[in-house]
Amino acid sequence: MPINYSREKIADGIHFSTIINKRLKTNSIAVYLLTELAEETAALNAVIPTVLASTNAKYPTFTELNRKHDSLYGSGITSYYSKYGDTQNLMLSASCINDRYSFDGEKITAELAAILADCLTDPNLEGEAFQKKNFALKKQELLDAIDAEINEKRSYAFKRANFNIYKGEPAAVPTSGSKERAEQITASSAYEQYKKLLKTAQIEILFVGAEPNDSCKKVLTESLLKIDRDYGGDNSSNLSSLKAEVCRVTEPHDVAQSKMVMAFKTGYENIAVMRLMNAVYGGSPISKLFMNVREKLSLCYYCSSGYNDRKGVLYVDSGVEHANAKKAEAEILNQLEAMKKGDFTDDEFENARRTMLNGIKGVSDNANDIGNWYFQRIYSGDIFTPEEYIERLKKVTREEVIAAANSLRLDTVYVLTGKEAV
Repeated sequence: MPINYSREKIADGIHFSTIINKRLKTNSIAVYLLTELAEETAALNAVIPTVLASTNAKYPTFTELNRKHDSLYGSGITSYYSKYGDTQNLMLSASCINDRYSFDGEKITAELAAILADCLTDPNLEGEAFQKKNFALKKQELLDAIDAEINEKRSYAFKRANFNIYKGEPAAVPTSGSKERAEQITASSAYEQYKKLLKTAQIEILFVGAEPNDSCKKVLTESLLKIDRDYGGDNSSNLSSLKAEVCRVTEPHDVAQSKMVMAFKTGYENIAVMRLMNAVYGGSPISKLFMNVREKLSLCYYCSSGYNDRKGVLYVDSGVEHANAKKAEAEILNQLEAMKKGDFTDDEFENARRTMLNGIKGVSDNANDIGNWYFQRIYSGDIFTPEEYIERLKKVTREEVIAAANSLRLDTVYVLTGKEAV
């Protein structure tokens, strides 16, 4: 079933996208606020969506808001924050069953949209600050999340590696910001930053459902049009520059197993080709890194690659014994050289392509996945359907994959290892 997509400008820097898939039984409404990723504001921004999603002026406690969601057939509003390249993304997302499945024809979607609009533009306040008790809970959740990062060593190593991979770039800033900055946040400072975001952020609203919902669009549009905007322009990311020399960093930590992150940079422009190259190299369970470095040679506990198209960075993420780190690095590079020479079979190539195609086909089955797909396309400025992307992948040739591999240059090698190994 084809997806129908349209995007309409509501105001300066505010757009409403409607994405229709007639097979869907649920509706999704997501509001994205895109802003610069900066050390000074990352933690401040991160706490804001969690505060907004939990209450609003009409439903000033979590219990009251949750009771209302229950009355709407178990609808809900969630929050999320992330980074896309050099941009920080703050999201409020609401989901509910399609109106046609309600017992008495209730307009569930429009009512949920009104709650979402209130959460976004009419928050629960105490004077010129967020309600302090609720804010304190959300601030502590942010602090706990930052503290917990160090316990998940794989993601912690990746976070530390990013400091070096993107040194001097916004992308080096952690998504949650620093603990020091988070501790300084107050209910007043967060509210001031919230007002600034409503004025200046790029705002993307995405509605996903089986049919358009004009009431939902009207409710959110009227709410956002009340904002006094001072918009500075759409957010974007720059490709990360290759360092003059390979950056090598080894950091001691309380770990039993070393974590190694290698970053390669490229200016290759065809994302479909680069992603297929990545799938053959290390981005799938049948990749060269998995089958050779992990399975055949047993140099790593895990070894996989991923591609950040917003920054032009391919990274290899592995868990190794410290004594095997140099051997693992050499073999990871050896497998990349094999890719550059075209030393991969037709079966490896086609199996990687099929793995990607199967994953993309599943996007259309879920309203939230569809919304996330189109949000990423909007941010990149290259909007295409999952079906169109499938056709792009089908046309990728071996020669293009080899050319993509040859565009990669080693930029950073980061190792998080046990203190006794240093």
